[in-house]
Amino acid sequence: MALLPIHNFFVFNEKIQPVRLFVPAENEGGIYEVLRVKNGIPLFLEDHLERFEKSAEIAEKNIRFSENEIEELLQNLIVENKVDEGNILISCKLNLKVFFIAHSYPSEEMYKSGVGCGILKAERENPNAKVFQTFVRQKANILIVENGFYEVLLADETGCITEGSRSNVFFVKQGKILTSPGNKVLLGITRQKTIELAKKLEMEVVEQEIQQKELDEFDAAFITGTSPKILPIKKINDSIFDVENSTVRRLMDAYDKMIEEYVAKKSESI
Repeated sequence: MALLPIHNFFVFNEKIQPVRLFVPAENEGGIYEVLRVKNGIPLFLEDHLERFEKSAEIAEKNIRFSENEIEELLQNLIVENKVDEGNILISCKLNLKVFFIAHSYPSEEMYKSGVGCGILKAERENPNAKVFQTFVRQKANILIVENGFYEVLLADETGCITEGSRSNVFFVKQGKILTSPGNKVLLGITRQKTIELAKKLEMEVVEQEIQQKELDEFDAAFITGTSPKILPIKKINDSIFDVENSTVRRLMDAYDKMIEEYVAKKSESI
């Protein structure tokens, strides 16, 4: 699955080059990160780069650049493109590539009214490593397009819902927040921040297997990710959820505030 850069420049190893020199390549098996840029600041960059290194270790990929070197390249890319909002892909299969990619953020109506999701029976290999897995992505995209879903949740062979095809998923029951065990999913940065915020708000968070047949027992559900942030789910197949759930709404507000504080702090140091 070849991804193409948008805007004027991209990074290839240690150099910033014009996009006319970009050569599309198959990414299957390569590691990657997608991070969001807001007001010229890459959000939670330290966490993304740390996970990038862990993914490389799990996938046995050699990254020839340090976290500091990648951060500098990324900052230079933002400046050269004169873009202060968007998503950036950092990837490595044989070479380091960094570039802005097309993005789609949820609308205000989606945050207000929630989104619909489907279910796909599929599992990631090495779920803790962020590795391009074209087959799962393609099957999920087909379901999304054919059914008008915002996202597709993955269910393993035992019927447990693990994560989204490009997100993590949480459920709420009587104020308790439940999500799949960390060893079963990609440890999303937004997932990590959501759990941190929930604990600060004195909400109980439990990691346990979530059976598809149990969906109707939950009060609310939401997905987390770089682009959606924290986004309420109104429906998973035929199961309906409360998009006005107070636990979900408090987390959404807290996450938006966390982003504002992170951007303000980083802006001061530039």
